[in-house]
Amino acid sequence: MGASSNPSRTADTRDRLIDAALVVVARDGLGEANVKAIAQEAGVTAGLLHYHFASKDELLFSAVERAGAEYIAALDALIAGHEPAALFDAYLGFAAASLHAHRPLFALRFALAVRAINEPALAQRLAGGDAAISARLAQVLSRHAGRTKPDPADEVGARMIKAAFEGLMLSWLSRPDFPMEAALARFAAAVRAAV
Repeated sequence: MGASSNPSRTADTRDRLIDAALVVVARDGLGEANVKAIAQEAGVTAGLLHYHFASKDELLFSAVERAGAEYIAALDALIAGHEPAALFDAYLGFAAASLHAHRPLFALRFALAVRAINEPALAQRLAGGDAAISARLAQVLSRHAGRTKPDPADEVGARMIKAAFEGLMLSWLSRPDFPMEAALARFAAAVRAAV
């Protein structure tokens, strides 16, 4: 009986491979993360990895896309579950909590972003997730301001906040001594004052 005959087993194997890819990239770096190491981390053979994913890149893109969809769903729940007056602070808390919970994912996302500088197809593939997250943040800003729909200033503000937050994350990922908690607190205070 093949793996495809049991959809839940197939999904479980794919999820294990995605989780393993995040661990290996965070541990070894994107360049050193190879199919053999990812398969070993997942407890499967390299052949089974290739059964589920055509290439290492497809596996890595799937990891980013799965995590992006989960993040967007969490943002949607956050937006739906908070009153406008409390939403912005709830978003800041959510973003801060996401850092430690998803550090391997952020390492992978930034490694792919660097590659995307010279690979337009990769840049385009990553852009969809970025746009969806910025759109949710624009909703947070508009609701915080008492509007039901984001205006152009909310959209620009969302992109600026996302870019600044990503700069903090990059510093945190690349320098072990970066004071992330203190930086986040100052960042949150500055953004709160600006909105």
